Amino acid sequence: MKSLFAESSGTLAYAVAESFNEDIVIEILLRLPAKSLMRFKCVSKWWQSLISDPGFAKSHLQRLKAGDIISSQRIFKTGPFEIINYEVLDGSDDGGVVVKSQEPRMDAYTWYAEHVGSCDGLVCLSVLGRFVLYNPTTGERRNLPSSDLFRLPEIFHGFGYDSRSDDYKIVQCKGTDQWQGGSMIWEMAIFSLKSGSWKMTQVRRRHLYGIEQAGVYWNGALHWCSIDHSKMPAEAVILSFNLSEEKFQQVLPVPELDGGINFKGLGIHGANLFMYHGSYTHCFQAWIRSEYGKGGSWTKLFSISTRGIPPGYNHTQIIPVVYTRSGKIVFQLNASRMILFDPEDNTYKDYPIQNYSNIYSATYVETLVSPYLGCEPSKI
Repeated sequence: MKSLFAESSGTLAYAVAESFNEDIVIEILLRLPAKSLMRFKCVSKWWQSLISDPGFAKSHLQRLKAGDIISSQRIFKTGPFEIINYEVLDGSDDGGVVVKSQEPRMDAYTWYAEHVGSCDGLVCLSVLGRFVLYNPTTGERRNLPSSDLFRLPEIFHGFGYDSRSDDYKIVQCKGTDQWQGGSMIWEMAIFSLKSGSWKMTQVRRRHLYGIEQAGVYWNGALHWCSIDHSKMPAEAVILSFNLSEEKFQQVLPVPELDGGINFKGLGIHGANLFMYHGSYTHCFQAWIRSEYGKGGSWTKLFSISTRGIPPGYNHTQIIPVVYTRSGKIVFQLNASRMILFDPEDNTYKDYPIQNYSNIYSATYVETLVSPYLGCEPSKI
């Protein structure tokens, strides 16, 4: 009996030790970059199964968001598809290459891909009216069914995450010629990644013009630049669409600006909403906002002169893509060129990108999130 008890205790101790070691391994792996984890899949079958698990991917994403998310941020561009590690050219990152070719095999029309949005490491593209969801880090892609609702180009669209249903959604929207109670009727098509289907709805909204086509996902909602013509004089606003409620919920104000500065566009800087302005007098400003409501306010990120930018580009052709750790700015110029601009001495360096057609670019974070959302690719 004593021998049997000792043997059982030893087996239990081994099982506890093995479990304890696995917990340590998981904790270590969760701290590693997604690119490294993709290489480590070949270590063992258990590592491959663990790293491929959707629950592990979600835990890795949550840890990433709680830390320094900017270190895992990259630029994805189309025409052709390339990944840009923008910190390498700046010298802040001594690993990897500046620009890496990234061509997911879709079809001959990928050169015409437009950027719909990016969220949690997934990039949503529109290719001649069809949608493709792509993770540049893992190489996974998913062709999505066409909505068949908007044969003509919709006014605006976006892609983001609905935390309430743990789902990713694509939104298409366009105005109609119908009015009700002084508000325009908007037609909306919403795609759920979890259900794999589209649905149609209508919302009422006051008349807004100049809405950017690609929305920016931030804090559970999609955001677009717009001009509100219900006020005199018309003023710039930020239109917000809540993905859980599936309705337009807020219109954010923009910061008070100096004369001659025009509201331009939106982006993401780390975990903050990023907005920028340009002027005919070579002045460029950018602001960030961390949250909604009374606790949220705009903070100026930079205000610079763009006289050092290559000649031939006016303020409407200059788009700040990202702000680096050292205070430099990555600008996209006229949908054909990308530079790293140093506002300290008004100098710049060219990124060695390729350009086969007009390019669209956006930031994304390197994650393990799958475009299949737990589904088997073979069954999609």
